[in-house]
Amino acid sequence: MAAVSCAAAPLPVALRLQDRPVLVVGAGKVAARKVETLLAAGALVDVVAPWACREVEALATAGAIAWQARPFAASDVAGHFLVVACTDQDGVDAQVFAACERACIFCTAADRPAACSAWWMAVRRRGEVQVAVSTGGSAPGLAGRIADEAVAKLSPALGRAVMRYAEIRQYLIDHPERFGDFVARGAALATLRRLPWRTLAAAKTNRLAQIAPDKPVE
Repeated sequence: MAAVSCAAAPLPVALRLQDRPVLVVGAGKVAARKVETLLAAGALVDVVAPWACREVEALATAGAIAWQARPFAASDVAGHFLVVACTDQDGVDAQVFAACERACIFCTAADRPAACSAWWMAVRRRGEVQVAVSTGGSAPGLAGRIADEAVAKLSPALGRAVMRYAEIRQYLIDHPERFGDFVARGAALATLRRLPWRTLAAAKTNRLAQIAPDKPVE
C-alpha cells in the first residue's frame, strides 16, 4: 500500500459533521476519545471492533452509537463521510486506509501519519473562536502545547468581539438600505476588523456610520 505523499502542505479545513455518518474502527480508550469528539460535532457514529472498552460499550448500550462487534471488513467504509482507524494494529489500520483510498474517503489513523489522508488537530476554543494546530501527525503532543500558548496570548474580549462582528455583518446583510451601497458596507466592516478587540466587542449597530463603541468591555 502506498503511503500518502506529504511533500505538499496539507490544507487546513473545518468539517461540518452534523448528521453525517462517520466510521470508527477500533473501540479502545483512544477510540473512545475520538467517538466522544465526533458525537460532540453531531456525527452519526458507527463503530466496528471485535471488543469494546467500557466507555464505547456504554455509548452503544445507550444508543448513542452503533457498534458491530466483529473484525473490520473493507466494505465497512462505504457510505461514510470520514473514517477513523484506532485499532493499535498496523496491519488493520493499513487495511482501513487502503479501503478508504479506493473509496475516495478521508481517513485518519491514530499515531500513524503514513496511513492518513487527514489529521486530527489540537483544538482550543475561546467562545466562537477555535484555534487549531497541526504538526502533520508527527508531533501531536507539541501541537497541543503550541495551541495552548497561542490561546494564552489572545485577548479575553476576542470571543465577544467575534460574536459582535458576526451580528453586525448579518445586520448589514439583512438591512442593506440602512447603510448605503455595497462599497460603503464593505468599508464599514473593514473598519470594524481593524478595531481593538474590546472596542469591537462593544460596537453599536445603530451607530455604524461612526463605528462608535459602547462602554468599554472589561
